[in-house]
Amino acid sequence: MKYLIVFTVLALMLVAACSDSPSSPGGTLPIVQNCRILEEECKGDTVFITWDEVNVEVDGYAVWFSDTDPGEWTEVARVDSTVASYVADNAGYFCVRAIEGIDVSEDFSNKASNRAEMYLIDDTLTIGETNGLQFAASHTGLGNAAEATFAQDLYIAKSGDTILFYSGNSDPTNYPGGTGAMIAPSSNYVAPGPEDTAWKTSAAAMETSGYFVQLDNGHFAHFSVDTVTSEYVVLDSSQYQSIQSVRLFNKFIF
Repeated sequence: MKYLIVFTVLALMLVAACSDSPSSPGGTLPIVQNCRILEEECKGDTVFITWDEVNVEVDGYAVWFSDTDPGEWTEVARVDSTVASYVADNAGYFCVRAIEGIDVSEDFSNKASNRAEMYLIDDTLTIGETNGLQFAASHTGLGNAAEATFAQDLYIAKSGDTILFYSGNSDPTNYPGGTGAMIAPSSNYVAPGPEDTAWKTSAAAMETSGYFVQLDNGHFAHFSVDTVTSEYVVLDSSQYQSIQSVRLFNKFIF
């Protein structure tokens, strides 16, 4: 089985064309069925995509990617098997078509997604009250980190005049029940690797800033801060990557 990994944007430009949507390519080959993400194979910034083989002889398959749907679709890989891999710089959507000479599938396959679960929020973390933050695929939860029944991944507390996000288990005496999540500032859509020195047990809360979170359960999350005052922090969005070990996040909310 062959895998094709596309490493650079330049390589993509040489083999790819873009379109607003993967509209019908107008060929005569069968439509590729059951395009899907191989979640157990995906790791870090590398996504594995697979699909069912068409029932006619073909030269191979082309894999297309878009940040959003609808969106700008780009061909990112060509393979002669039914598995491809793509080193991505954000999460998004994939679809496939078969190729035989100059002929192609009469339409693109279904779309597979590795996008993170995203929540637009307007939530406030307050010093000494609702100061704990918890990430899950179904929601982003807020609670009092001083309560043993709330398993916070992060909490906020003051260090001098600065509010910091702390790993949930940083102070088990005052804030029991917390996890060992780590935090890192974000400047793109790929969280650092698990052993990267960017991961810390605390980070200063900064207005209009984003943060990655490495969770105890092997998943990664992201959240954005809107406002920081001397007593509270307001969050405006969060993401949870539901594919374990994948560190890719969405550029856009749709």
